[in-house]
Amino acid sequence: MSREKIGYELGKKLVSKLAGLTDRENIKIVCIEAFKELETLVSQGSFGVASTHARKAIKQSFPDKEVDTPGYYWTTSGKGQIERYEHLALYYFSTKQERWEEVQETTEQLTETFQSVQTTLNDMNISQLQLDADTQAVVEAAIAHSGISLADFVRKACQVYAKTITGKVKQFSEDLTAVSTEELKSDVYKTHPGRAEELAKRAIYALEIHNNNCTEKSQKWMITQTAIQSLTGSKPATIKAILENYQTRLDDHNAKHELNPYDNRKGGGRQIENEIDLVALVPDGLAVV
Repeated sequence: MSREKIGYELGKKLVSKLAGLTDRENIKIVCIEAFKELETLVSQGSFGVASTHARKAIKQSFPDKEVDTPGYYWTTSGKGQIERYEHLALYYFSTKQERWEEVQETTEQLTETFQSVQTTLNDMNISQLQLDADTQAVVEAAIAHSGISLADFVRKACQVYAKTITGKVKQFSEDLTAVSTEELKSDVYKTHPGRAEELAKRAIYALEIHNNNCTEKSQKWMITQTAIQSLTGSKPATIKAILENYQTRLDDHNAKHELNPYDNRKGGGRQIENEIDLVALVPDGLAVV
């Protein structure tokens, strides 16, 4: 059996054990056992490939979420650094084995830590923040202009940053389906964490509609990463990461129409964004499948 097959089969086996589990500690235990089992099944040189395919199996059964879900955690790690909720199995089934030793603090421990920080904060000086020289100079100038203490300045900075992060979390959980495509492409939603994926879904759907209605192959466009980038304006790394979840769908559609990358190299200066009107074909996300 190939290393890819071994990894994928072990991943599926792990998925079956994870069914119904949402407790962090239980998920961790099951994942560590599976990780160690994989180590015994493949050689060191083959472990990376096998592990990747095991994670692929986990991802297929537990895809990323846009809203907080039991058994998931918030992350921006990985290709494209997309903000999302990812299953904890992908956190613990990892070569970063230091994660296995992490201890989740209890409420009492967090309270004690906070009280300790409060005391320390009042006694600290700016050098303890270990800022680079330029940042320290900016902070010192800001504190001088604000007329407040370093401790109060740090507290206010934490408040502002915390609101920014929680605001993004709230945005990520928002359903963008009813937002018009025209508005979604505007600057209003430019920084919205769910914008890229919603536009990508609509672009895929638009290309499927277009190709299915064409009478000549020369009118059709292969659905590729570059095509989706052109229609949405999103970053290449972001689109690449998003399309990983749609690859089977794209492969099936492109095969159905016998399309390949050369079909998108059309002469006469033809550009996909000039022939596919995303706003007109998919005015919102309500009909997108």
